[in-house]
Parts: sequence; C-alpha cells; structure tokens
Amino acid sequence: MLDLMTVGDIKLDTFILVPDASVMCALHMPDCKLCIAYGKKIPVTAMTSQIAGSAPNVAVGVAKFQKKTGVVSVMGNDDIHIHAKSFLKRHGANATHVVAKPGVRSSAATILTYKGESTQFVHHANVEYHLPNTTKHASWLHISELGEEYEKLYADAIATKKHHGTQISFNPGTVQIAEAKTALFHLLRVTDILFVNMTEARTLLHVQSGESIRGTVAGLHHLGPQIVVVTDGAKGAYAFDGTSLAFAPAFPSDRVEATGAGDAFSSGFLGAILHNLSIDESLRFGSANAASVIAQVGPTAGLKTFADLKKTLANNPSYKTKTL
Repeated sequence: MLDLMTVGDIKLDTFILVPDASVMCALHMPDCKLCIAYGKKIPVTAMTSQIAGSAPNVAVGVAKFQKKTGVVSVMGNDDIHIHAKSFLKRHGANATHVVAKPGVRSSAATILTYKGESTQFVHHANVEYHLPNTTKHASWLHISELGEEYEKLYADAIATKKHHGTQISFNPGTVQIAEAKTALFHLLRVTDILFVNMTEARTLLHVQSGESIRGTVAGLHHLGPQIVVVTDGAKGAYAFDGTSLAFAPAFPSDRVEATGAGDAFSSGFLGAILHNLSIDESLRFGSANAASVIAQVGPTAGLKTFADLKKTLANNPSYKTKTL
C-alpha cells in the first residue's frame, strides 16, 4: 500500500543559467522583460536537463521522508518516458503507472534563469488521464498540473475519495485555474489540503492584491478544502484550517534557481503531515525544504530527507511560525 500517489505531467526540463553579461532586464513592475541578444551565440553559465513536473517532484520529495510513493502520468512513447521511469525508480518512487502513449510527444520545457528568476518555454502533451484501480490502495492522492484533458481524472479522484476514503492533496495547474471549470470546484469541495501560491489564490477568488491574507485563505477554505496552504515566495507561507491562521517566514537560503520551490514546499509539508506533525511544524518543514531546493539548479537536487530537515530545523531554533 502506498502512502502517497501523485498524478500529473512529467516533463524533461532543460535549465539554462544566463550570465549578467548576456542579458538586459527591464524591471517595470509588475511586469518584467528578459532581453537577450537576438540572432547571437550566447555563452551561458550552466546548462542541464532533468526530469521534472509537480507529480515526480512531490513523489521524490515525500519518498525522502521514508514514505512509499508512486506516480500516475501519461507520456509519449519516447526517450523521455524511459528516462523518467528510470529516474523515479532510482529515487524510490514507484513508476508502474507512468505509461507511454503512441503518437504523443512527452512534455518538455526550457527554463532561462537570470538572477534566480526563471522564464519558461513549455510544451504540454495533450493526453487524457484515468486513475488506475490501485489508486484506492493509496492513503493520499496528490493531484498536480495537467494539460487540457483533466475532467475525467478529477471525477475519478472524487469517486476514489467517496468509496475508499483516500485523502486528497491538490495543487491545480495553470490550465485548470485559468479555465475555472465546474470540475475544478467539485474537486476543491472534497480536497483535504490545497496548495496554491498567492497569485493562484487571488485568481481562483477573483480578488485583487489588496485583499487581506485572512480574507484570501478564508475564501479558499469556503470552497471546500480542509486545510489551505498559500505560498508567497520570499514573503513566506500561510496555512489555514478554518480557525487558526499560521505563518512561516521564508527559511534563509542563497537563491540560485527557483524552479520546483513550490513542489519542494508541498513535499516537505505533506511529508511532515504523513509523520503526524502539526500544521505549524509542517509549515517549517515545507519552508526549509523549499529553501534547500532553490539553492541548487532544478526541482529535486536540493530535496532533503526527513532526518536532514529535522537536523536543519533543530540547528535553527529561532526559525518559528506564528499565529496571525
């Protein structure tokens, strides 16, 4: 029996660290433009390709907490699929339900990173997902970013919770939030833990940046989730259970590349919950895990084990959450 089954797209991400000499960044807030020389050969600081995507990121992250995890994903029948299955097995996540669909190209992305911020060029495979029967044997189901064919999967997840009591962790993707279909809100009604960043939270609620944090988390909680977790980058993260609102500042870190920070936070928070820790402690574990990931290139290289995070937090006794 698995502790956690994650569902979502798996991509091959190519990370390119662009040096200062090759770019101009015009910061006209809130919009930023990344400018590079057109038609030129530009030397870069580093370039590496890694298997990525919220589903594999979270599965690998929670596996480091000594929990049994697996991934449900539909990919193309190509080298990326072979590489993904090998990557998951190597990192302790079950890859049985990472399947290849003939005639489809696997999802991929290229990420340009300048001063710790990333600009992404993304291709999503257009595939339909179904939950395998073995999902009913998982204690938790984590549903993350998907392409356009997601409504059947959401219905399957609701049925799995109804018939088998599977707990649901939900991190809706850009497509799902933008479309705001009825299926999204049906799944939110039965969600146990919702993970969103501040921009996604405001988009879901159709509110502006002036809305108070308590108003934002209360609005999300009203949609159905038992626990609402909102991350806000360097400003920290919040968790709300309908009564108590906890805040954790960002854990200190040297920011190198931020892709996967949200997934690292989710896996740290979920891993702590699976170890029966409190919401406040889970916030601390999530923040420390995210801080470790942004100090390296890619979404999984910096993921820490449960023991490592306990040691990190013990060595930083002044790092605490507070109730708002």
